[in-house]
Amino acid sequence: MTYVLGLTGGIASGKSTVAKILSENGAEIIDADQIARQVVVPGTIGLKQITQVFGTKILTTTGQLNRKKLGEIVFSNPDDLKKLTAITAPLIRHELKLQLAKLQQQQVKLVVLMIPLLFETGYQTWCDETLSVTLPLKLQLQRLQQRDQLTTAAAQARIATQMSGKKRDQLADTVIDNSQGIGALEKQVIKWLQERNLT
Repeated sequence: MTYVLGLTGGIASGKSTVAKILSENGAEIIDADQIARQVVVPGTIGLKQITQVFGTKILTTTGQLNRKKLGEIVFSNPDDLKKLTAITAPLIRHELKLQLAKLQQQQVKLVVLMIPLLFETGYQTWCDETLSVTLPLKLQLQRLQQRDQLTTAAAQARIATQMSGKKRDQLADTVIDNSQGIGALEKQVIKWLQERNLT
């Protein structure tokens, strides 16, 4: 019997670090962000549809998707973000479903669905439990600016497109605090695994 954990959290909250700790302890990770990249590589229907909507200005000289350029467009216009989501969401959902079914067939003990917009997109219904990685907004903003080399305004705009941390934490079954460094984070994750006999 496979236990399915929905792992979520705001942008730059530390989801990947939590996923890495879970992976090191035997979990299989399905990363929605990775799938989101796969469905828009050159030659895919995803990239074709995005180009039809946004034009070739969102392509690099080699025909790849210029994620930075597209990000600048959609994160400053809610309607454009909706258009992009309408294209990519069904493609991502289809691939997630395939990967999850495959791991369930293999009877993997713990599968982690790492999905930033877990609750916004209704994926919590696929999960036995949901876990939100949280940290204070000020710290989240700092990490996002450093990680993606963004201005304060650009970082705030990206955070604003997501559900508030408070609401996400209220919806999640378990909340893990990532404001105290890697050691404290790891302790919480290991404790979670032990309590569910998943180590």
